[in-house]
This record gives sequence, C-alpha cells and structure tokens, in this order.
Amino acid sequence: MREGRRFVVISRAWAFCLAFLPGCATMRNNAASPDLRPCSDAFVTTIDGWQLGVRRIRPPVSDPHKLPVVLCHGLGLNATFWTITDNHLPAQLASRGYDVFLFDFRGSGNSTQVGRLGRINRRLRQTPFLEVGEGRWNVDDIIRYDVPAVLEYVKQETGSDRVNWVGHSLGGMLLFPYLEDSQHAWRVANFVGMGSTITIANAPAKDMLRANRGLRILASAMSTGRLGRPLMYVRFPGLDRIDQFYYTSENVDKTTIARFYGYTLEDTGRSALKQLDPYLEFGHFLSADRKVDYAARLTSVTTPTLMIAGEGDTMSDIPSTEQTFNAIGSADKVLMRFGKRDGHYADYGHCDLVWSRYAPKEIFPPLIDWLDKRQPLPSPQN
Repeated sequence: MREGRRFVVISRAWAFCLAFLPGCATMRNNAASPDLRPCSDAFVTTIDGWQLGVRRIRPPVSDPHKLPVVLCHGLGLNATFWTITDNHLPAQLASRGYDVFLFDFRGSGNSTQVGRLGRINRRLRQTPFLEVGEGRWNVDDIIRYDVPAVLEYVKQETGSDRVNWVGHSLGGMLLFPYLEDSQHAWRVANFVGMGSTITIANAPAKDMLRANRGLRILASAMSTGRLGRPLMYVRFPGLDRIDQFYYTSENVDKTTIARFYGYTLEDTGRSALKQLDPYLEFGHFLSADRKVDYAARLTSVTTPTLMIAGEGDTMSDIPSTEQTFNAIGSADKVLMRFGKRDGHYADYGHCDLVWSRYAPKEIFPPLIDWLDKRQPLPSPQN
C-alpha cells in the first residue's frame, strides 16, 4: 500500500510539473533539428480514418535499382526514434542510394484521427491528459490499416510497388502477421527485424509482464508519453530499472538518452498493451481477439528475412530470436548477433541496436550490405 501511495504521489507531482511546461506537442514541433520533429512531410489517410505523418529522406544520388526503404518504429515511441543520433541509419541508407520513408503509426507523432475527434486530440496533445480514443486501437489495426496505407503512399511517390521494410521491436513484430495473412505480402521484397520476435523462449517473461500490466494501469489515467518528457531534464532514483528494458546506459550517449525522453516517447495504447499480455505470459504473439496464433504460422513467411539480435537485449533475447528465426519458412534468412562474444564492442541492448555509439560502424553497414545483395538486378543492356 505504501508503494502504491508513493506511486500515486509521484504521478500527480509529475503531472503538475507538466501542466506548467510549454505545450508538449509545440516543444517537439519546434525542435531545432528536423531529425527531432514528428513526421510531417505528408499525411497518409488510412481507410479507417487515421492520418499518419510521413517523412522522406532522399538519397544524394539515387540508385534506380534499389527499392525504397520503409522504417517502422516500435510501440510507445515514434519515428523520431530513428534519427536522434548522429550518423543514424536513415542517413546511412540514403548515402547508399536508398529512398527512405519514416512514418508515425497511429497514436504517435502528429498522427491523429480525422475530423472533430482529431481536432480535440490536437489540443489534448499539449497537456498531460489522455487523448480521446487512445485506448481503442491495437496492433492488429496497425497491421490491417497503417501498413497498407504507407505502402500505397510509397508507390504513389516513387512508382515502386515493392519496398524493403526495416522494423525495430514492434515495428518488426507486426510485419510477421502481415506477411502471413496479407494478399499483398509480395509488396515487401525484403524484411529486416531489429529486436523483433513473436515467440518467447522462456515464458512467462515475468519482469516485462509486470511492467506491461503496471503501464496499463498508469495509462488509464494519464498520458504516459508526456509524463516522461520532463525526464529530458531531470531524472529520479530507480529510473535505471525502467531504462534497462530500452537500452544499456554505457552504450548510449547521454544526449541520445535525453532526446529519447524529450522527443520519442508516446502513449502506448492500452489495447495494444493488452494484446501483448498473452505474448509475455505464454510466449506466442496472438491477434487481439486471441483467435489467431501468429507465432504458429511463421512457416508461411517466405520473404527474405534478416533478424538482428543484441546479446544484451532483455526484450527480445537471443534464445527467443533464435526460436522465431528457426520457425520462419523463408529459404533466404539470416540471423546476425551483436555482442562481445561475437567480436563487437559491447553487448547490444534493445534500442542499442539503433542508438548505440557503436551501431553506425558495427550494425548499419552489414545491414545495408544484406539489403544491397537482394535488390532487383538492372535490366540487361540491349
């Protein structure tokens, strides 16, 4: 009871502090660098009425034989996740001739529902209070509506009806069901999952399960994303127990950590968290209605697949990654492990795979090399 009261007091104090800060959305929209702002180059409308922000990073010299790359962030974050470090993955992809598209899926960045509800939520986004409908969407909605909308937008912009998909955490997890079920799975030519598993080798994942359920309780009262924004400036004791799920502190620069809290955090979506509950308890990722076991259908995934795993990742650990990898049906699949035992600088944690000061040299080049080898061949000369 004492811990519960302390939790409530801290939450209320944090909300009070937030109420007197400049508007949360305004702070992000006015960030000094475009790399820290929400995606707003264009907005894509899904058939169920969401507008998703998109950002395009064009290559200095385009390679017509390389398919566009779509980068998809994980749950509780936004697409700024990919660009809060120097020499980030989108920049490296562009420098190698790829046309890169980042998008904020529903509930993230400036993505919002169309119409009156969207206008209301844009105002609420300046406060520590929940947006209307925040708890209604789930992971299946992202798979069913957001992914096709983004693929269609990329086709309209580039003329390419196929893409390379790179997802981190949930941004990769959600593509497995898409590749299993969609009649348009062929539109993803190559898939890279970074810290993305849909099986857990040693379930239940008790620590993550407790954290997930605690977050759902907190998320029923306040905006968890905006509650975390002040952590850009000040940190309280015990925060390292939360941080360890995301990153390994010795691998990530302090500036990156500050930007993580200030610019990338979003509300997780209570229904999305609820959908992850059986995954963390029983070890298989299921549909929201629990009728479809996505993990049991991995043999139907035939897309060329690269899985990237960190030796220090507690969310998608090596045994779980190997288990997911082994179940994939693709004849062209590769697993890359990153850690000291593999000859690397550090044991990479969950977000270290993208944020670590070592990632631009150790992870990004082999990832892009893998993609390069699987791009369409140029037409033979006549």
